[in-house]
Amino acid sequence: MRMSPSASTQDLAVHLTALPDREVAALLVARPDLASPPSSSFLALATRAGAQGSVEQALAGLDAPTLAVAEAVVALNRLDESGKVAGTGTTEVTEAAEVAERGRADGAGGASGEPAGGEPLGDSAGDPVSPADADLAGLVAAHLPLSVEQVAEALRHLSRLALVVEGRPVAVLEAAFGPHPFGLGPWAAEPLSAEQLPPTLEELSKDAAGEPVVPAASVEMLQALTWGPPAGTLRSGGRAPGAAPLIERGWLERSSDARGRMRFILPRQVALALRGGRLTRETLTAPEAGDLETVGAEVVASESSFHAEEAVRLVAALLEEWGREGGTIRRTGGVSVRALTRTADALDLELHEAARIIEIAAGAGLLGLDDDGTTWVPSALAAGWLTDSLPLRWAPLALAWAGSARTSWLTGTRDDDGVLRAALGPDLEAGWAVRLRARVLALLGDLSQGTSATPAFVRAALTWESPRRTIPGGAICAVLAEAETLGITGGGALTEAGRILARRAAVSLDERDVVRSGSGGDAGGAEVTDGDAHAEPLSDDETLAALEAALAADLPAAVDMILVQSDLTAIVPGRPAPELAALLERTSVVESRGGALTVRFTPESVRGALDVGYRAEEITQAIGRYSPAPLPDSLSVLIQDAARHHGAVRVRAVSALLRVGDEATAASLLAEPRLKDLGLDEVAPGILVATASAGQVLRELRATGLAPVTEDASGHLVVGPATAQQAHRAPEPTRPGSEHSVRRRRPGRRELATLVGRLRVGQEALQAAGEAAVATDPVHALAVLRQAQSSRSRLRLTLAGPDGAVQERQVRVLAVEPGRVRLRDVVRETELTVAVHRIVSVEAN
Repeated sequence: MRMSPSASTQDLAVHLTALPDREVAALLVARPDLASPPSSSFLALATRAGAQGSVEQALAGLDAPTLAVAEAVVALNRLDESGKVAGTGTTEVTEAAEVAERGRADGAGGASGEPAGGEPLGDSAGDPVSPADADLAGLVAAHLPLSVEQVAEALRHLSRLALVVEGRPVAVLEAAFGPHPFGLGPWAAEPLSAEQLPPTLEELSKDAAGEPVVPAASVEMLQALTWGPPAGTLRSGGRAPGAAPLIERGWLERSSDARGRMRFILPRQVALALRGGRLTRETLTAPEAGDLETVGAEVVASESSFHAEEAVRLVAALLEEWGREGGTIRRTGGVSVRALTRTADALDLELHEAARIIEIAAGAGLLGLDDDGTTWVPSALAAGWLTDSLPLRWAPLALAWAGSARTSWLTGTRDDDGVLRAALGPDLEAGWAVRLRARVLALLGDLSQGTSATPAFVRAALTWESPRRTIPGGAICAVLAEAETLGITGGGALTEAGRILARRAAVSLDERDVVRSGSGGDAGGAEVTDGDAHAEPLSDDETLAALEAALAADLPAAVDMILVQSDLTAIVPGRPAPELAALLERTSVVESRGGALTVRFTPESVRGALDVGYRAEEITQAIGRYSPAPLPDSLSVLIQDAARHHGAVRVRAVSALLRVGDEATAASLLAEPRLKDLGLDEVAPGILVATASAGQVLRELRATGLAPVTEDASGHLVVGPATAQQAHRAPEPTRPGSEHSVRRRRPGRRELATLVGRLRVGQEALQAAGEAAVATDPVHALAVLRQAQSSRSRLRLTLAGPDGAVQERQVRVLAVEPGRVRLRDVVRETELTVAVHRIVSVEAN
C-alpha cells in the first residue's frame, strides 16, 4: 500500500463533521482542552484539535504501545508502493483485513452506520476497524513488535482522539515526533525498488566467503547511522572513504549544512531495510511485577500502623512547638530557615523530614496564619484534632496528602532564578504533583496484595503508561517516602487504607485514561452520563470513615503497662494505650520504638510535664498507675528535684519580662554570652526585660540548663498545652498554594449535547456562507490560514497596525507558527510576519 500525505485541517473538519454525536462527545471528553472554551464550528474544532499544544496534551496520555503506533504511522508515511521492506510482505495486511471483517460483522447495525444526529452520547471503543485502518494496521504490525490486534486497537484509539484520520496522521503529529521518528532520516530523493535496497545490517556485517557487498568502511558508516541519528557531518579536512560506494548504490545521500560542511544522510527506506523492517530495537513489553518482593500482611500492617502513629505524634509535636513560637514567614514567602531548623531540632528530625511534617499538617488544615499574616500557628481545627483518637487524627492527614499538589521534597533547593524554596512557600505548589500521587497510588493499587514496589519499578511502569509525561528526578522516591511516612504503605506494599486511596485516585485521573481502557464497554457513556467520573467515587466523609476503620483494624492491641527500671529507663511491651502514650510524651524521651517502646526519664522531660500543669505528686501517681511494681526511688528523687528547680525563673510576656528572685542569677543571665540575642536588660533588681519573644526566651533559658516558667500579668503561673493557651485566637485553616489551584471541570451529558449541537449549527452556517464567509474569530481565522497554506490560495487579510489603523492585504500564507503567521503580500511582493491577535478578519480572495 502507499500511504497518503498527512490529513489537513480541512480533512479533519470533514471527518469530525461526519462523526455521530456521541463520538464527537467522546472526543471532547477524551481531550478536555477542546471543550473549553467551546468551538464555533467543526472547522474551528479541527483547528484546535490539530494545534501543536493540543496534540501534545493528547500524546501525553498515551501508553508506550499506542505512542509507538502513532510514531510508526508518521514514520511509515509515504512508504513505497509495495509496502515491503527487508522481507516483510502482505501476510500482516491480510490478517488485518480479516480482523476488520470480523469487526464489521460483530459491529453490524452498530453506531458506525447510524445517522449523525440524535444518538445517545457515549464512547466508540467497540467500533469496527475501517478498511483503511485495517490495511494500516497490517503495515504497522509488520514493523513493530506488536500483534495486528494490538495495532488495530491502538489505531482505533488514535482515531477516537482525532490524531489519525482514515489512516493518515494529522499534520502536527509529524512535527510532534520531530524530523527523525524512531531515528529515521527523510525518504530518499529518488525512489528505490525492493531489489535496490540493501540486505540487513547483520547480513552485511557477517564475514562472507565470497566478495563483500560493500567495503568494511562502508559497513561501519551504516552501523553508525542505521539506528540514528541518521545524519553525520564531516569535519573540516576529514575523509569518509566508505561513503562513495554507498552513494553510488543510492544507500546514502550527500548534502551540506549551513556552514558549508558536508553531511551524509541515510534515507528512511534504506535504514528500514538495514534494520530488517524493525522500527524499535527492544520489545514493547510492560515492566513485570513478578520479580518484586512480596511482604506478609502482618508485616505490612505492623510497619504501616507504626508509621501512622509516628506521623500523628510528630504532627502533634509540631502543633505544640508552633503553639509556643510559630513558624515565621520569610519576606519572599515560606517558613524561615531559622524556624525550620528550630522545628527540626524540637521534633528530632532532619530538615527535609521536618518540612514534610509541616506540609502534611498544613495540608490537613491544622495550620493557619496569625492576625498579622507573618507567622504560621496552629489553626482553629488543631485543638479538636489533638483530642481525637489515633485513627480519627490520621485519616485527614492521609486524605489531604493524597490530593496534595505540594512538593515538600524540594524544600531547601533553588528554583530557576536561584531563589531558595522554603516550606509552605508558594513555589512548592505544582499541578503535576497531584496527578503523580494519583498515578503512583493507582499503580500500587493494581499490584497484588503485599507486593512491595521499588522506585525503579514505579518509574518504569509510569513511563510505560505515559512515556511523554516527564517525571522530575527524585519525585517518585519522594512520593513513596511520604506514603511510607504516613503509613499508607508498609514495607513498600500498599495497606488496606492505601487501597482505599488508590481506588479514589484511579477515579480522579484524567478521562482519557478511562476512555483508553474502556475497549469492552461503554466507558465514555458512564462518564458522560453523570459528567463527573467513570465510577462514582466515595465522598470525603465516606473516605475518612473508611480510612479510620482500615487503620483501626491494622493497629495492634494497646498495652497499658510500663516496666520502670532503676536506671530511669522504662519499657512498654507493645503499643501504649492513648492515655499512657500521652503521659510518656510529656514526661519522658523516647530511646527506641518498634515492637516495644523504650523511654528514659530525664530532668528535662519531667520539666516538660511540669510546664503543662502537672505537679510532682501527680506525675508520680500517674506513672505508678501503669506500673505493676512500685516505682524505683531514683525516679521519685528525679521528679522531686525537678519540681524544686521548676519556676526559679519566671517569664512574663512584655516582649518579654524576666522576674528573677536571686540577684546573682539575674546577673549571670546578663553576663551569659549564649543569651545575647535575647536583648536582656535589667530594669530593677531581679527584673529583666528582653526584646525577644517570650517563647524564644523560654527556649534559650532552657538551653542553658535553667527551668523557667510563664506567668501572666498578675503573676500567676500559666501552665497547660501551648495550643490550649492560644485556642481563643487560633486562626482559620490556611492551606499553602490553595489560591493557585485550578481544576478543570468536566462537562456533563447535557452540556456535551449542547456543545455538539452548537458545532453542527456553526458548521452548517459556515458551509452555507461558502467561500464568501469572513473569519473573524481567531480559531476560525487560523483554520482558514492553514487551509490556504496547504492549497496555496490567496486570501484577503484585514490587519490592525501598531497604531490601531486597519489595513487590508492580499496575501499567500507561507507558514502558520505559534502565535504568528508568515505571509507574502502578492501586491507589494514583500514578506511580513503578523501576530495572530492583530488579524481582524480573513476571507478568500
